[in-house]
Amino acid sequence: MKALIVLAIGLLLLGGAGYGGWTLYNEYIVKKQEEQPPKPPPKPPSAFVRVNPVVVPVIGAQRVEQFVTVVVTLEVNADQQPMAQANLPRISDAFLRTLYGAADDRSILQGNIVNIPAVKAKLQEAAGKVLGADIVQNVLVQVVVQRNL
Repeated sequence: MKALIVLAIGLLLLGGAGYGGWTLYNEYIVKKQEEQPPKPPPKPPSAFVRVNPVVVPVIGAQRVEQFVTVVVTLEVNADQQPMAQANLPRISDAFLRTLYGAADDRSILQGNIVNIPAVKAKLQEAAGKVLGADIVQNVLVQVVVQRNL
C-alpha cells in the first residue's frame, strides 16, 4: 500500500512539473516569438546602368590646374533599367553640370585631392533629380583619376 501512495505522489509531482514547464514555455517562449515585429519586405531587385566617364577641369586663378575623370555606375530598380538607359544623355549632362559646378566652387576638393564621398553625394542628388529619387538606389563611384598639369 505504501508503494502505491509513493507512486501516486510521484506521478502527481511529475504531472505538475510537466504542466508548469508547458505553461512557462507558452508564456515566455511562444509569446516572444509572436511579439517580434514582422520582417521588412525584401529590397526590390536592382540593375546597373553604366554612365560614360565624366572629365572635368579644375580651374585655378590663372590656368587649368588638373583634370578629374569620374567613372560612375547607377544602381536602379530592375524594372526601371530601360527607362534609365533611355535617359543616359540627360544623366550624363546632369553629372557634367554638377561636377563642373562643384569643381568651380571646390566643394568636391580637399586641398587638391578629390573628396569621393562628396562626389558621390552630389551625383546621387543629380541622378535623383533626373530619374527620381525612388528609382536610383545608389551611385557607385568606380574610378576617380586626377591628372595634375
